[in-house]
Amino acid sequence: MELTFVTDLGQPFVVEIDPNMELENVMALLEAESGIPVADQSISFQERELIAPKSTMRELGLDGSNAVLMLRRKIANPIGPPIQQDSEMMRLQILGNPDLMRELQQAQPELAAAAQSNPQRFAELLRHTREYSANFAREQEIERLNADPYDEEAQRKIEEAIRQQAVLENMEHALEYSPESFGRVTML
Repeated sequence: MELTFVTDLGQPFVVEIDPNMELENVMALLEAESGIPVADQSISFQERELIAPKSTMRELGLDGSNAVLMLRRKIANPIGPPIQQDSEMMRLQILGNPDLMRELQQAQPELAAAAQSNPQRFAELLRHTREYSANFAREQEIERLNADPYDEEAQRKIEEAIRQQAVLENMEHALEYSPESFGRVTML
C-alpha cells in the first residue's frame, strides 16, 4: 500500500508499506524520511488523529492505497509556558525557507537568531513586533485624522474613537468597583 504524508510545510513523503504494519513502525519509518522524531510526530487522516501505536494501518481505516495523511510536528515545551501555535508554525516556515530566513537575518537579526535556537524567545519577540506594528498603525491613523480638522469623516472617526475609549474606561471602572454586576450572586 502506498501512503503519502504531507507536512505542515507542504513537503510530501511517499511511503510504501504493508497494510498490516503497526502505526509505531510507520512512525519510525517516517522519522528516517522526514527527520521528525517519533515522539514529536502527530499523524492525522481525514481530520482524525491516529493515536494507537500498536494498531495496524488496516485497523486504523487505511486499507486502500493512495491515502493522504498529515504529518505534523507536536509542539511541546516542557520548560516554561506553552508556545503559541501560530508563532511556532511561523518559526517552522521560516526555518524551512532559506530565502525567507536570509531576509529575516538582514531585517531583524535578533528574531532570526531566536527562530533558529530559542522558540520561546522567538514567540516573545514576535509578540512585541506585532504590538509595535499595531501601535504604529494606530498612531499613523491618528495623525491622518488630525491632519485635516475640517474633514467631517475624520471628525466622525475621532468622535467614535473617543466614545470607544469612554466605553472601555466605564468597563474598567465597573469591573473594579462592582464586579458582582458581571456575575450571578446568590444570597442565602
